[in-house]
Amino acid sequence: MKHSDPQTLEALDRAWDPEQGPLGKLRDGEYDPALGERYIELLNSIEISEGEPLHPDFVKLTWFAPLFSEWQVERAVEFGADKRAVTNFTDRVRERIMELLGVP
Repeated sequence: MKHSDPQTLEALDRAWDPEQGPLGKLRDGEYDPALGERYIELLNSIEISEGEPLHPDFVKLTWFAPLFSEWQVERAVEFGADKRAVTNFTDRVRERIMELLGVP
């Protein structure tokens, strides 16, 4: 999927939804492994060509996800989530976003 495709951007936006998105639910301390896996699959399906300008909405919807997820680990554990599972999710999000956006 192209990173700038409207369907891709909509799916990335839904990830932040408090009722149905893995990141939105995580904000409330709820880690849903199935939603988390679908989010990782979404991130893995995104393609960005070398030198292609990044769509501003794509950047807005992804750059904060790794840091945000890491901040929520302890909260999710307090609400009963498996720490290893949540940490694995955050690690995978960080690694994929680093691949997509690049690192300095």
